[in-house]
Amino acid sequence: MLGARERLAIDRRLAGWDVDSARGPWTRWLLESVRDRPGVRAAELAAEVGRPVSRVKAQAWWLADLGLVERSGQSYRLSERGAEYVAGRGE
Repeated sequence: MLGARERLAIDRRLAGWDVDSARGPWTRWLLESVRDRPGVRAAELAAEVGRPVSRVKAQAWWLADLGLVERSGQSYRLSERGAEYVAGRGE
């Protein structure tokens, strides 16, 4: 279970990535896209938003480094931690 401090640390990291992005916020979109379509491929996600596949892969890897997303070849799904984070995000 994510504690308040851990959730806050994740919130801050994601907010920083969103603020630093030249194309605007992306973390919530990517987490929700992966949640809604487990096993989705980076190419599919990139096509949805007109971004390079390499960029979407890099962003998914950053989320994986936080333990929010799991990679399987070219596809992605939320980890248990990621599912808990996204489910509690509105609290």
